[in-house]
Amino acid sequence: MIVTDTQIQHHTSAAITSPEADLIATLGPMGRRQKLWLACFAAVCAWGLIAFIHQLRIGLAATAMNNYFSWGVYIINFVFFIGISHAGTLVSAILRVTGAEWRRPITRMAEGITVFALMIGVPMIVIDMGRPDRILNVIIHGRLQSPILWDVCSVTTYITGSLMYLYLPMIPDLAMLRDHPVGFSPWRRKLYRTLALGWTGTPEQKHRLERAIGAMAIVIIPVAISVHTVVSWIFGMTLRAGWHSTIFGPYFVVGAIFSGIAALITAMAIFVWYFRPYHLERYITLDHFKKLASLLLAVNLIYIYFTVSEYLTMGYPSEGPDRRLLDSLFSGQYAWQFWTMAIIGLFIPALLLALPWTRTFKGILIASVLINVGMWLKRYVIVVPTLASPFMPIYSTTGKPLSYIPTWVEWSITAGAFSGFCMLYLLFSKVFPIVSIWEIEEGQHDKQPRPIATSPARPGIGRRAGIALSVLIAAACLLLISGRARASQVSASQPAATQPVAKVSLAVVTEDHEKLIRATVTALDGKPVENASVQFFVCRTFGDLKLGEDKTLDDGTAAVRFPTGLPGGASGELQFCAKLVAPASYAGVYATITDAGGALVKPVADPFPRALWAPHAPLPLLIVICTLLGGVWITYAFVISQIIAIYKGTKS
Repeated sequence: MIVTDTQIQHHTSAAITSPEADLIATLGPMGRRQKLWLACFAAVCAWGLIAFIHQLRIGLAATAMNNYFSWGVYIINFVFFIGISHAGTLVSAILRVTGAEWRRPITRMAEGITVFALMIGVPMIVIDMGRPDRILNVIIHGRLQSPILWDVCSVTTYITGSLMYLYLPMIPDLAMLRDHPVGFSPWRRKLYRTLALGWTGTPEQKHRLERAIGAMAIVIIPVAISVHTVVSWIFGMTLRAGWHSTIFGPYFVVGAIFSGIAALITAMAIFVWYFRPYHLERYITLDHFKKLASLLLAVNLIYIYFTVSEYLTMGYPSEGPDRRLLDSLFSGQYAWQFWTMAIIGLFIPALLLALPWTRTFKGILIASVLINVGMWLKRYVIVVPTLASPFMPIYSTTGKPLSYIPTWVEWSITAGAFSGFCMLYLLFSKVFPIVSIWEIEEGQHDKQPRPIATSPARPGIGRRAGIALSVLIAAACLLLISGRARASQVSASQPAATQPVAKVSLAVVTEDHEKLIRATVTALDGKPVENASVQFFVCRTFGDLKLGEDKTLDDGTAAVRFPTGLPGGASGELQFCAKLVAPASYAGVYATITDAGGALVKPVADPFPRALWAPHAPLPLLIVICTLLGGVWITYAFVISQIIAIYKGTKS
């Protein structure tokens, strides 16, 4: 799949044609290989849809999410796709604003990644909902104090702006396609004629288009930054270990730019290979890869700094939930995910991008692929281990640590999401030019781009670089395997689900005018077990509350006082659990009982409506949000007015 340097140089020596001829040629009929790829993507999407229908039928019970792991793969995918959508913002908008001429051949690829990543990422929120039919309640009963509502507003604004920013620079190209003598199908000609808005390239039209593109390039940058900042606030404003951090806003934004540039480099390489008969390497050159690699390396180092800062400040106090979370990440249950992310996603790409002899087409491509794999794992490391480390230590009744293993439904929907992204991108590239024709022609007066080719290097340096890279990747794979082996050992060390060697029964009794929770431990032959350690818990929503521990007497009984004042369920019921912890042969044996001895808590009427107009909505927050959103949408209205003026100017 990777284009070799020999092939690249061979393509470069082909006869030179005009950019319009080269790029319009990419819109020809699909070949057999392209149809096969499209069929594979469509099949995986169909399987993902079947999995989602199955989830709709039986609810979130089809997933591995539960009371403790309320978020899972769907939220991980949402954050990941929102992250790579920043490719269009950085490469197209920022480089357009700063006047970087080398951006011209890659802007549309970047803008396409933005739109299609949002089209796939945003529905992940709906898929994550147990009742997607109630999604309108987020608006109807939303409250301005909630970061979730901020996310809805910012993502909606971002999608609207991204679609407009993708469409505006396409208008001159659509006019070229409308007027091109090549025989496009009737539906295509009608599509091009409608979307071209009667563009003829008059000075007034160009002036209005430049104003519209300039306004969108400026406004889309803060909109994109606000989107991933708000996504981070959904985590950061939650009082959970590993999430409640002031650094999460810039941390998420830098991570989004990091994965977005890597996704763009990967897309560029794929299209150079995919459209190699059309000589895209004349326009997407090694200079483009190297310039993006420089940006990627700079953001890589910044992201490493943020990562070190995050865990250093978390680990310095070394106490409570933060300590348990760091233990699970560095040497515990989630160590292999964390270290695989760090090595494959951060350190190996930094070396590939920094060393001169690996800063080649292949080296940059490998680094970009590893970065996106690592950044998906980073989102996993952010979401899952924190949910497994609540403030109140959890003592599982089965004796095993909390774990989240996605089901086939979650993996199927995830595969369908990635396939859907690729399918949309492929279809877009066959309907619209993936490289902007008019921008290439406009920039031809500048110096001619150098074709993709290997930099002069000392003999044998490429081989040594390949060996070094192989060693690094092999080391990462060994670490991954060892991490899985460690996880297997930890799992094996837990009490196996075999025939219990003892029985426990629970009862609520009253002795000497004192209410007790009493556990009776007996062997399988019915004889009482003496001197066994029993721990007593009351089951709560986010963890089991330990009531105490006692050793059994000669009659096999152990007891603790009945807790008073604990709120119960609707009828005051409390669920208690007793678990054997010693001797080792009895560890993990447990029993539960429900007793209506809890305090009745009557639901109170809402003192204010759950709506946007709630009287307790903070006025400064309301003013700031409305001002910012109003400014953005006013800019959108200005851009739309320019589009209407272009259309009316043609008609007049």
